[in-house]
Amino acid sequence: MTAAATARAQVFALRPAPRREPPFDDEIGLRLVGPHDRRLPFGRERKRPTPPPEQAPARSTLPDPARWSHRLLLGVLESAAGRRPLQQITALLSPAVAAGLREDFDRAQRRRRPHWAHAAAVRSVHASEPAAGVAEICATLQTGRRVRAVALRLEARGGQWRCTRLQVG
Repeated sequence: MTAAATARAQVFALRPAPRREPPFDDEIGLRLVGPHDRRLPFGRERKRPTPPPEQAPARSTLPDPARWSHRLLLGVLESAAGRRPLQQITALLSPAVAAGLREDFDRAQRRRRPHWAHAAAVRSVHASEPAAGVAEICATLQTGRRVRAVALRLEARGGQWRCTRLQVG
């Protein structure tokens, strides 16, 4: 093939690129499609089904919140005393509560003093369930001659309780 024949065989068509942006509010209703615009070669976007809201598990599948909280508090006190690693109970705590406890225990360790809860004992635990899948706990801890109040909020997650708030007075 000669150079002239090759040049004739390679004919290019230059087309402007179509708009790929949605129209502005003042452009709605105007004909914005040009003579060279074509639909994009993608199928229509399918709407993703929205998952149903997570239903609170039946009360019968969850353990008694007062007994569960008592055991959780014992685990926290054992962690404060150094008899149990905090990682053993972090699955039962929200990330914020676990980070707060870890920070509190580390602060006592940096001061080279035992944490105030190292010799505490759970004195009483009372539970109420204001809504399905939610339990609010008030407890008291005995530390020598001093008594401290503790408030916990439990939420049902994955068929078990999880402590999402912990406040010690």
